[in-house]
Amino acid sequence: MAALKIKTQKLEQYHHSEKGDSFLVNNKGLSDISILKRNKGSVSGRHYHLGKTKSKNPERFVLLSGKIKLYIEDVKTKESQTLIIEENTYFEIPPYVYHEVKALTDFIALEFNISNKDQKDVVEGKDLPKHI
Repeated sequence: MAALKIKTQKLEQYHHSEKGDSFLVNNKGLSDISILKRNKGSVSGRHYHLGKTKSKNPERFVLLSGKIKLYIEDVKTKESQTLIIEENTYFEIPPYVYHEVKALTDFIALEFNISNKDQKDVVEGKDLPKHI
């Protein structure tokens, strides 16, 4: 009997810190997917995107497990909002919307269409006040 041929791939870890880990799933020409694992209490984001790259216009996520607090602020109008997002939720963040994510629990999320080119589209919020 011939062996069934399936492909397995060890995920590339491209980020590790006290906040948690990030892994890349390369789909060979299709949209890449990042798997974001974050620890309870950690804060991520604190930036916005210019929307110059397709994958950040809008930025797309699925929260697979856990619960987060998402602070968003339109950098042009200064309109802001804080949302609680629970597992099994898809959400999009448009360009020019500053965002901070606080892990209310450990969480796992998918981020779609990430690539090395996307870093040129990130505006860090170092000079902006922290909101969560």
